[in-house]
Amino acid sequence: MNTVGIVAEYNPFHNGHLYQLEQAKKMTNSQYTVIIMSGNFVQRGEPSIVNKWTRTRMALLNGADLVIELPVHFSTSSAEFFSFASVKLLNDLGIIDNLCFGSELGNTYELEEIASILCNEPEYFKEKLSIYLKEGFSFATARSHALTDYLTDHHILDLPKDELTQIIKSPNNILGIEYMKSLLKLNSKIKPYAVKRVGASYHGDNISDNLSSASAIRKILKKSPSDFNTLAKYMPSSAYDLLETSIEAGEGPIFFDDCSSLINYKLKVSTKDQMENCIDVSEGIQNRFKKAVINYSTISDIIGYTRTRRYPISRIQRTLLHILLSLHKEDFWNFVENGFAQYVKILGFRKDSSDLLKSLKTNCNLPIISNVKDSINVLNDTGLKMLKDEIKCSDIYNIIIGDKYGTPCKNDYSHPIIII
Repeated sequence: MNTVGIVAEYNPFHNGHLYQLEQAKKMTNSQYTVIIMSGNFVQRGEPSIVNKWTRTRMALLNGADLVIELPVHFSTSSAEFFSFASVKLLNDLGIIDNLCFGSELGNTYELEEIASILCNEPEYFKEKLSIYLKEGFSFATARSHALTDYLTDHHILDLPKDELTQIIKSPNNILGIEYMKSLLKLNSKIKPYAVKRVGASYHGDNISDNLSSASAIRKILKKSPSDFNTLAKYMPSSAYDLLETSIEAGEGPIFFDDCSSLINYKLKVSTKDQMENCIDVSEGIQNRFKKAVINYSTISDIIGYTRTRRYPISRIQRTLLHILLSLHKEDFWNFVENGFAQYVKILGFRKDSSDLLKSLKTNCNLPIISNVKDSINVLNDTGLKMLKDEIKCSDIYNIIIGDKYGTPCKNDYSHPIIII
């Protein structure tokens, strides 16, 4: 049995994702595809456009065989923790032979060279990183500059400096490098494959031919959620139909500004110390939140006020989300120290993948959850804490849907896994 793993958000699923799934199986000659997917909140620090169950169904109808949820503590984390937790989870499954990911570069060797530098952190690189951090750059920007300097000064990859900078700054390359770095740290036997991204860029607003970024699709939905027939061209028909059904049922689309009332409440009633206990709150950012919420009510305005070179938008969004969800540093580091994901939570699978599930049950290093009610008997205290946080976050997501559309939604206890 040959199996390929993919880390994804499918927010929402589009033709580019379908292309990657098809290429992943083709490149690796795999029989099965396993997806590690973010749940109701994603790495950008936002709620997903539609819920995890709808997105799971989209994936299964378009080539995925098994979809597993990435715990919210890591699905909303920085690229480094997001990637390592995802790869660690794939590794712990015991059934994954290959890891396939999209990349603007599409060159596995060159990305692996960069990943090796970040994994080993040569002294010259660390010195450069320290210099840029002292100059006030965010960690991500400082690391990008330090890495470009190292590659240029040591004549690695033999590419012009501006080209190296573009490679390092491109969002899918960043994640791909982190995936490879994680494989190196784990000494994993999983083999990486980079699929060259086609069509619009990750953050691109433009749509061409039949390809679009998920960002562009979300912007179209935000601008005119009731008139989105043009999206049919950029999504597989089954995914488009599910998106349309979800919107007609009053279950989406959901955007971060839809959380504004809840965020306002949390920022106003929480003390600075309470905020400081939440993941990603540091360097006094809670003080800027307290000032922002006096004069601004929408999340967009709060972010606009808080944004500085030290606090980029992605960092602010994740921090606000962690305050909203009451995800605490103490718990986060406890999970990290105890192996990241504490269980394998199945969101859905295909009936014809029974051999894959049998292999999972035989080889997996973690407890497997297919029914939340029954999980209490198989999880230790740390696992139960992670699961309770996950359920709480899904409940908050459902409250956001209810506030916007008045739609009652099933929680994680009552929603069955998706079987196609």
